[in-house]
Amino acid sequence: MKKALLLLLALGLLLSAAVGAYAEEEVALYRGQVVREITLYAQMDEESAKLGYIPKMRQVDILGVEPAWLRVRHRDQVGYIKRHLMVDSSVKTVNPATTPPYSTVENEYLAWVVGEAPVQTAPDVNAETLITIKDGGRLALIDIQDGWGRLIYHRQYAYINTNHFSEIQPINKLEEAGSEAPIAAYTSFYRITTDPSNINRMINLQVACDRFTLYTLSQGDKLDFNQHIGPYSRKVGYLPANALVDGEVVQGYGGGTCQVSSTLYNVILQLPGINILHRRPHGPAAAPYLPHGADAAVGNKTQNLIISNLYDFPVRIDGTAQDGALTIAIYRAD
Repeated sequence: MKKALLLLLALGLLLSAAVGAYAEEEVALYRGQVVREITLYAQMDEESAKLGYIPKMRQVDILGVEPAWLRVRHRDQVGYIKRHLMVDSSVKTVNPATTPPYSTVENEYLAWVVGEAPVQTAPDVNAETLITIKDGGRLALIDIQDGWGRLIYHRQYAYINTNHFSEIQPINKLEEAGSEAPIAAYTSFYRITTDPSNINRMINLQVACDRFTLYTLSQGDKLDFNQHIGPYSRKVGYLPANALVDGEVVQGYGGGTCQVSSTLYNVILQLPGINILHRRPHGPAAAPYLPHGADAAVGNKTQNLIISNLYDFPVRIDGTAQDGALTIAIYRAD
């Protein structure tokens, strides 16, 4: 009898432990399918330990999203996979009420550079410099920690010392009227080489940014990127430059405007009051200047970004392109 009671007590403890472990299991943010059989790594490093393999088209829980990696759970194992190995169209938000759309990177600040500011690979004055932003340059920051602003440079985190800023403005996340701060902002980076095609591309970025000033979106208004920021012609001011079409680099008037639409898309992802009516990503390789799957192609009937304003106040879009930093912000316009 005593042995039976001890066995029942042990079984009860085991069940309690199992229920506790289940209750403490990390909640998934998203769920999606992998493109093929892939390796699950212990760290965000292909040289780290291999935890196993995930079969082709198998669904996994996505626990965290990084610029180049996803933290996922497959069966009872948690590890990392390269972000481009996820079928982006398959990703679904587990709880849309509490989780922003997949690929959303919320930015906390908008800052202006004074003098010259190196964008570096680590929060260390001796770290490698990726690009240098000069006086007046504008950057959206994910956050600020220990005097360093954090942002995304292509598909890696980058850092900038806040001593290089003349002003740091918190994003107006409560969307309060009367605030001079934007309600959302995002920065992507572009090449600043001086070959003729890239010079034209940089001009096209500025032309597209300038055209945003022509439009204010009242409640219910739409912005059709091809229609309003285009047409992509010399008459409007666009020049021929390299463009990414279905994964291939081609020459075309307005080459580079996809980076403007893609950066705008990353701003819109942060705003529940802006509705995305149409968006198409680039091909499987995606746009290299943003984290994989966070782009929006424009240029023809199927490649376009169309949005509408659902807020009960008007909004305006403001873009700047300087020293390799393309920053787009959305403001209340009342």
